[in-house]
Formats: sequence, C-alpha cells, structure tokens
Amino acid sequence: MTRKDVVTNTGNSLPFFPTLRVLGYQFRLIGWGSLWVKLVLAVVSLVIVLFASINNNRPATMVMGQPVAPPSGMGVGIGIPFLLGGVICLFISVYWSYRYTQLGHRFLVPTPKMQPSKAETTQLVKLALITDLIGMLLMVLGGESIGGVLFGKALSQGNGAFIMDPSRFIQPSDLLTILACIHGITGLFAGVASTLWLLQRTVQQKPPGGSDIVGDG
Repeated sequence: MTRKDVVTNTGNSLPFFPTLRVLGYQFRLIGWGSLWVKLVLAVVSLVIVLFASINNNRPATMVMGQPVAPPSGMGVGIGIPFLLGGVICLFISVYWSYRYTQLGHRFLVPTPKMQPSKAETTQLVKLALITDLIGMLLMVLGGESIGGVLFGKALSQGNGAFIMDPSRFIQPSDLLTILACIHGITGLFAGVASTLWLLQRTVQQKPPGGSDIVGDG
C-alpha cells in the first residue's frame, strides 16, 4: 500500500488508521485548544506567583518595638521558586502546542516532501511530554512545601503567644499560592493528556501489511 493509496482511501483504513489529512486536523485542533487553555492558566499562575513573591519580600514592620515579618512572609516563599519553575515549563508547553498547529498545517500540504516524518513528529511530542512532566513535578514540590508551611501556621494559630505576629496566621495571599499551584498543574495535565493522545494517534499510523503513513525519513 503506497502513501497515495492510504491518503486517498476513505474506506476501511480511516476508522482505525487516520489519514494524514485527518491527523493534520487533529494536530491543529488539539494544538489550538491546548494552547489557549494552557496560556490562560499560565498567565493567571504567573500573576499570582509574582504577587506572592513581591509580598513575601516586603520589609519587616515593627509591632510593640519588635520586628515582625509581613503577613505572608512566614516560610511560604520557599515554595515560590518551584512554582515559578513550573510556570516557566507551562509557558514552554504553550510553545509546543503552537508547534502542534504548525505541524498539523504541514500534514495538510499535498507535497510529500513538505510533510513531517514520523521521527520528527514523535520527537516533538516526546519533548512536549517531558516538559509537562517536569513542570508538574516542580508544581507538586512547590505545593507540598507551601502546604507544609500552611499546616504549621494552622497549628500555631491556637497559641496566644503569636497573636501579635500576623505572619503566624494564614493569609489570603497564602491561599493564592495554592491556587496558582492548582492552575499550573491543571494546565500541565491538559498538556500531558493532549500530548499522549497525539502520540497515540501518531504511532498507530501503520496499516496492516502496509508501510507507515507518516514516513520515517
């Protein structure tokens, strides 16, 4: 079975082994969809993380002659570098989603030499998958560290000795960092899910008894 036969065949091959045109539409649809989902979540997460970072670096104030840390400066900052790294990975994942759309456009080009090979396609998809997994790991580490700090704050709130120190209490900005972590993980999960689906659609392009629809070279 030749490449031309597979591409033009809309009978038995299509339901199980999508043609290049169908694969191109899938890459463009998934690419644009995941791009906007991840971009929105990445921007929101970045704004929250930057706000928490600035708030965490505020100078200490004086309460009854004693220096007191700013309300959200009690240890939450240790998780911010992890969150920032996860957000950076999410923005890189947005770029990979844009590359999906360009790859899908190349699949629709009728000239075989302009169409991407299976090796090129799988390499791009695997790079995107690695980026998303690294980002999720950083987000999880950041969420774990911040969650531990907030748990310590919750335990100390019942102690009257800390009542004059607002840094010992859970603040709204502390909860925002958790929200940023959730947004980041959601965006990266969307990237992992879409990438795995596209990878599965790419590697199955081998009809029974025929050659690869997406060439190896």
